[in-house]
Amino acid sequence: MSEKKLGNTVLTLPLYPEKWQIDIIEKRFRIMELLKNALIAKELRRLRNLQRTRVWCRLEDEIRSTDKTERKKLYAQRTELLRTAGFSKYGFYEDMEPMQKRYIVHIGAQVAQRASSDVWQAFEKMLYGNGDMVHFHKAGSLYSIANKKSGNCMIFRNGCLEWNGGQSRDAVKLILPSKARLTDYERQMLEKPIKYYRVIRKWMKTRWKYYVQITLAGETVHKDRPVGAGRVGIDIGTRTIAVAAEKAVFLRELADGVDENHRRKCALQRKMDNSRRCTNPENYNPDGTVRRPGKGHRPHWVKSRRYLKMQAMVRNLERKNADIRKYQHICLANEIIRLGTDVYVEQMSYSGLQRRAKETTYDDKGRAKKKKRFGKSLANKAPALFLLILNQKLSYLEPTGLKRVDTKAFRASQLDHTDQSYHSKKLGERWTVLSDGTKVQRDMYSAFLLMNSNAEMNGVDLEQCNQTFERFKYMHDRAIETIRNDGKRHPASFGV
Repeated sequence: MSEKKLGNTVLTLPLYPEKWQIDIIEKRFRIMELLKNALIAKELRRLRNLQRTRVWCRLEDEIRSTDKTERKKLYAQRTELLRTAGFSKYGFYEDMEPMQKRYIVHIGAQVAQRASSDVWQAFEKMLYGNGDMVHFHKAGSLYSIANKKSGNCMIFRNGCLEWNGGQSRDAVKLILPSKARLTDYERQMLEKPIKYYRVIRKWMKTRWKYYVQITLAGETVHKDRPVGAGRVGIDIGTRTIAVAAEKAVFLRELADGVDENHRRKCALQRKMDNSRRCTNPENYNPDGTVRRPGKGHRPHWVKSRRYLKMQAMVRNLERKNADIRKYQHICLANEIIRLGTDVYVEQMSYSGLQRRAKETTYDDKGRAKKKKRFGKSLANKAPALFLLILNQKLSYLEPTGLKRVDTKAFRASQLDHTDQSYHSKKLGERWTVLSDGTKVQRDMYSAFLLMNSNAEMNGVDLEQCNQTFERFKYMHDRAIETIRNDGKRHPASFGV
C-alpha cells in the first residue's frame, strides 16, 4: 500500500530462512528489545531527575497559573530545559551508541540509531503531544527491526536480503532468500530508489514467519485493471456497505470472512476468562468483579500453560483476521473502481461512533440501556480502513480521490427526492416509503441519492435523480431478490 502524501510505497516480500538463521534472527530481536528497554529506562530516570529540580518545579507552577494565551514563552523555556538535559533525537543517538557496541556482532550502528529514533518518537509524543507514558517492550512483543538507509546493515540484491551485523570482524552476516521468482509487478517496483528496509515477523500458530518490507521512493506501479466511467454512491455503515452505480446496485456485509474467526476468538476468550478466575481467585470480589488492592498497586496474575496456549491462539486469529480484512477491502475497492471513479460518500466520524454514550437512556420497560456503541463492529469490519484503501486507489486515477458529501446539509438517509422532504427515522427502520408509495431499502436508496449529488455536494440533483431512478429501482429489486434467495445469514440491518 502506498502513501501519496509522503511519496513512498512499500513492497513486502516473504523470507525463507533456515533453522540456524532463525536462531540468529530471534537473537537479534531479543537484543533489540533489550537495547530499547535499556534506553527507555535511562531516559525515564533522566526525566525523573529533571522533574525533581527546583527550576522545573517552578516552571511547572508558572505554567499552571498562567493563562493559555501567555504560555508560549514558558513552553519554550521548558523545551530548552529538556534539550539541555539531552532530550533530543541526536541525544538519544549518543545514549544508544555505547549500548550498541556491546552487541556489535549482531546489531549495526544504523539499526541501533533507527531504534533510538523510535524511542525518541515515543518520548516526543509524551512530552509535547497527547501521549501519557512510554511503555517497555515485553518479551516477544517486538515485531520489526529497520535500518536508517538502504545499504546500511541491510541490502536486497539477487533475490536475497543481506543483513549484516556491526563492523566487528566477528559480525554475523545473514543472507535470507526471498521468493524464488519475482513477479513483473515486484521487479518493476524494485527498479525504484530504495529508502530503507524493515524485517518484520508474524506469529503463525506455533512459529514465527518473516518478511522484508522495502520502502521505495515514488508512487506504486499501477496494475492493469479495468476502470469504469461514471458516478458511484456509497452508503457505508459500521458493518455494511451499499453501493449504487449506473451499472450495478448491491448491499453487502463488510469483511464477512472474519466472522468465523471472530466467533472462535470469542469462545477462546471466554475459556481464558474462566481459566484466569480459577488460577487467581484472590483477585476477584464475591460479585465477580476484579479486586483493586489500592492506589499504585496492581494484582498479580498467574497464567497457566493452558492460558498461555489459548492466548497464542487468540493472537494468531487476530493476525489472520487482519490479513483477511485487508484483502477483502482491497477486492471490494477494485470492484467499485470497475463501476466508476467518480465516487461519493458521506463524511463520517468513526472515532465518535466508538465512544461510549454520555447520557443514560431507558427502554420501554424502564431498564437502562447499555452505553456501549459500535466499538466491536468497527474493530471487526474496519470501515475507515476500507475508505482509506479506496481513497488511495482513486487518488491515482482522480486528483480529488473520494468526494465527501456534507452530511449536515445533505442528509441522504432522511431525504425523499420525490417531494424533496426530510423524514427522520429510527435506527431500526430499514425501509423507506417514498411519497408516491414506492418502497426501497434504506441504505441502497441513500447510496442512490449520494450518487446523484449536485456539484456543491450539499444536496441532490433532482433532474438526474428522476432520470436514473427507474433503472435504480429495477437493479434494487433484483439485488433484494438475490439477497433473499442466497440462503446466507445476513445482518439485521439489511432488513430482508
